[in-house]
Amino acid sequence: MFPLPGSSTERGREQAPTTVGVLTRLAAAQLSAQGIDPEPRMIEAGLSPSLLGNPDERVPVRRQIAFLNMAADDLGDDLLGFHLAQSFDLRALGFVHYIMASAETLAEALTYQELYGVSVNEALKIREGSGEGASLELSYAGVERHLDRHQAEFWLTTTLRQCRLFTGRELVPISASMIHSRPGRVAEMERYFGLQIDFGAELDLLAFARDTKELPLTTRDHFLKELLAGLHQKAFPYSAGEASSLRTRVENAIMPRLRHGTPKIEAIARDLGTSARTLTRRLADLGISFSEVLDELRYQLAVQYLRDGTSTVSQVTWLLGYREPSASVRAFKRWTGKTPTAFRRELRRGTGR
Repeated sequence: MFPLPGSSTERGREQAPTTVGVLTRLAAAQLSAQGIDPEPRMIEAGLSPSLLGNPDERVPVRRQIAFLNMAADDLGDDLLGFHLAQSFDLRALGFVHYIMASAETLAEALTYQELYGVSVNEALKIREGSGEGASLELSYAGVERHLDRHQAEFWLTTTLRQCRLFTGRELVPISASMIHSRPGRVAEMERYFGLQIDFGAELDLLAFARDTKELPLTTRDHFLKELLAGLHQKAFPYSAGEASSLRTRVENAIMPRLRHGTPKIEAIARDLGTSARTLTRRLADLGISFSEVLDELRYQLAVQYLRDGTSTVSQVTWLLGYREPSASVRAFKRWTGKTPTAFRRELRRGTGR
């Protein structure tokens, strides 16, 4: 049987990148507000409770993700990241928020997010989208995208909120998509975004109409912008470096192809800009194979989907890229010694649900 996601026995991992921990502190405050002590969950996630009183202490991103997942379970809030993004003080993002607000246009603000967003979260790589209007795409480096849901929803929701604040307009994107799956419609999120969100997509994307690029910001401040840009190196002296391991890049490339049943090594190698032979050799250097990476990724996703309880066993089979239920059942028995249904019952007993 495989180790649970995040286990120290997993192979081929590098040290996870870090974040300023805004989401960790927000989730901890939410737990406290509901009468739940956040410290046991923080310790379980590998986080020091001391960071709650030290805003300068950075947090390993993978541990923040684990804590957010546990906090969401304890709060019974499957949309925790989305909810936190709507109500927190945007100034908590520090430098990035202020330099975005000081930009002349919406497109320039999103460019500053691309340039400086790594100072907030080293795992999130932000780039301008390929659409004709103002847009951004998220990608993950050094952290497995399939582990996360709350960070991605927090970041896209926060960006939409900032765009509306900076322009003084109730902007509605023309497209919003996220790589992780949410079976069915998510009415609350769609009301806030103003459109149907495409979950289980190939990109984490927020895109606006063509005429939004040159929208002036009501918060623009040329002098503040120049001051902040000049102080950036002193304010953020560290370097994120190359945080992404080969294994993580392979997993993140597999993720959007999985539900379509196309996670073949040839396709993944092409997506990564290499050949199947080279990818096989480089994985072998880490002591792993492509089939092992794919199989363990499916196992981790299976645990996640069945723990969530929002997907039927048939839906889980499809999300894992299996086209025959019998193949899914065989995989579960190999991983856990149990059928998917029995494994879900065990997970629910373990969480008291």
